[in-house]
Amino acid sequence: MGSINASSSPARGRTAASTAFTPDQPEAIAACFRKHGYAVVRGMFSSQETAVLAAAARRAKARGMEIGRSYRQGNLGYWIDDDERVGLHVIGMQWPSYQEAVLEAHRRDPRVLKLLEPLIGTNIRQIVNQLHWKTPGSSFAVGFHRDRINRKPASAFRSLATSYVQTATTIDPMTPDNGALLMVPGSHLRKPCSKHPGRGNFVSGNPSHRYLEDEGFSAADLTPVHAEPGDLVLWHVDTIHGSETNRSRQDRCLYINGYVDARNCMRGHWAFINGQGVPLPPIDVPVLVHRDDIFDHMDMELTTTALRSED
Repeated sequence: MGSINASSSPARGRTAASTAFTPDQPEAIAACFRKHGYAVVRGMFSSQETAVLAAAARRAKARGMEIGRSYRQGNLGYWIDDDERVGLHVIGMQWPSYQEAVLEAHRRDPRVLKLLEPLIGTNIRQIVNQLHWKTPGSSFAVGFHRDRINRKPASAFRSLATSYVQTATTIDPMTPDNGALLMVPGSHLRKPCSKHPGRGNFVSGNPSHRYLEDEGFSAADLTPVHAEPGDLVLWHVDTIHGSETNRSRQDRCLYINGYVDARNCMRGHWAFINGQGVPLPPIDVPVLVHRDDIFDHMDMELTTTALRSED
């Protein structure tokens, strides 16, 4: 299917400012989230708080480079790629909160709950806790997708469209040249009409627009999300998004947390119970999140990299 015309496109005729808010506007943020499929919260965290997050991210990245291979231990995991452009580099990790106390506290920050509550209530599980890095000059990018494709098994999630919120705290600036998030506003309101390629979200080189086109959109429908350190981005499980390579000279890091209404999810760590933050258990206490084999494999094991090139 080709691109849709301007009169029917939910992405046309808007400006980025219409999706940006301050932290004291939770109801407006929720309304924007429902209408456009995402929202940006400016100045959610102070420069001092963001600097502490950045230091934790640097420590996490250094640990990954010290190992030098993708590996996992229970729910903790590092994704490390050997890129022909830049050599060995860390592209991301799962559940860094096990190793960094400041990241663990951030995932259950009461200010985040104020934004989540109008959307998914106060009893919330967490199924995503990740750091993503984009090394300058590397081939790492994120293919266009809806997060629904990653919520597996589908039987573990009920009413996903009204129960899930993905968030990203901006640690480094997201700019036009360092691989900022690219959203298709309003795409969450349209039922998927094509089969997702299913080769993983991480790709080598700028992502193909094939999935966009198959869904009836084009590059003209993409809206970049430019954000400063301390900003927070929220998006819907069915909002099409992705990002291109980092063409700048500066690293770009995002701290991503995905939350779900506990009434409709069988998996994940508790983030909030009756509005109270819940700390993570020790790493050696198995909790069913994304690994079906979690109860059998709690020791550290080397794995293959998660980065796969798009055909």
